[in-house]
Amino acid sequence: MEKDVSIGGNKFKQMFSSLTYGNFRLLWLGGIISSTGDFLEIVALNWLVYEMTNSALYLGLFNLARSLPVLFFTLIAGAMADKYERRKLMIYSQSVAMILSGFLAALAFSGNLTVFPILTIGVLQGIANSFNLPIRQSLISDLVPKEKIMNAVALNGTSLTLTLVIGPALGGLIVGTLGVKYALLFNTLSFIAVILALFAMQIPSMAQKHEKTITQNLKEGAVYIMNHEIIFTVILFSFIMVAIGLPYTTLLPVFAKDYFHLNASGYGYLFAVAGIGALFGSLFSGIRSKEKIKAAMICSFIGFGVLLVLFGASALFFSGYLILFIMMLVMIGFSFATFNVTNNTILQLQADDAYRGRVLSTLFLGFGLTSIGSFVIGWIAEMFSAPVAYILIGSTLLLLSLFLIYHTREHQMHT
Repeated sequence: MEKDVSIGGNKFKQMFSSLTYGNFRLLWLGGIISSTGDFLEIVALNWLVYEMTNSALYLGLFNLARSLPVLFFTLIAGAMADKYERRKLMIYSQSVAMILSGFLAALAFSGNLTVFPILTIGVLQGIANSFNLPIRQSLISDLVPKEKIMNAVALNGTSLTLTLVIGPALGGLIVGTLGVKYALLFNTLSFIAVILALFAMQIPSMAQKHEKTITQNLKEGAVYIMNHEIIFTVILFSFIMVAIGLPYTTLLPVFAKDYFHLNASGYGYLFAVAGIGALFGSLFSGIRSKEKIKAAMICSFIGFGVLLVLFGASALFFSGYLILFIMMLVMIGFSFATFNVTNNTILQLQADDAYRGRVLSTLFLGFGLTSIGSFVIGWIAEMFSAPVAYILIGSTLLLLSLFLIYHTREHQMHT
């Protein structure tokens, strides 16, 4: 019995071992507060847009505006992360994002917040996020030793998924009681935490001594990725997941309002349920052995597709059984987080440090494809229905999983 307790205690310590490094702990804690505000704002604005327009197509358009800039700017951000000091770059990107969020909050308090400024500022926020995402991920390798990278990546994913639970639930509560303007104000203030954390880090300058231009760095990174079969395959299927699978969140307001008859608070809690599953998926990925990374990535990809099909089919016939959909959302969140952490870990382990920023920026380039997927899934839901849209994207993922199995069958994806 004592041995079992000791083993359990060791597993628990292993799960949070990267937090013993002060610089990473600052990034992790600051990120939790800032990301909570981000998800809170997303929930608030998604609800507001659907309330204003009653259109799934406009929901897709709003998410398109926020995500499309990633396609154009994230590769530049990755090249800059390999050329300049990553911590300073993050301070700049987070400061710009705070100003933009503050402008949205000011419009809301003045009573002038309409769909047009929401879409316009959404594009500018997307540009800021294009720089923040790959720089934050590449900064992790500067804060922990190589043997802790897998755990640090998992914990970084855990912080994001923890906020996926807290943010939407808090957002739904604030929107339902105080209004959208206070949700936007909270997000503006939340940026202060991560900016202060970045200033507090005690690390040597991470500026890279490269004489090459940004354009030359981009070309060099592209050649490296294309010639590295494992990295190329993992990035390809990450693109598929975020372009086709991740946009499922776009239609959650439709399911909440039209199928489950929930208000803004109920929608926030529904969004948070998926976050609970994602939280557990990230935590368990942090203690998984490197030898099981490939199997976990493939199984989570397949499981995600199956669950979306089941969710859509069930909504057509059993929409009155809310508990059924809550259980499926937990499993959907678990599957997505497991896939995201495992493929991110593979890239961290496989990439040479000199190319890390560019490799990870290519991974986050896929999140720009989410914008296109969100628009398409909104259009499908508008033409047919939200359940049909879920069935179609889930079936597409299942078909593509055959290619994932084929392309990874001969490779060990760890070092």
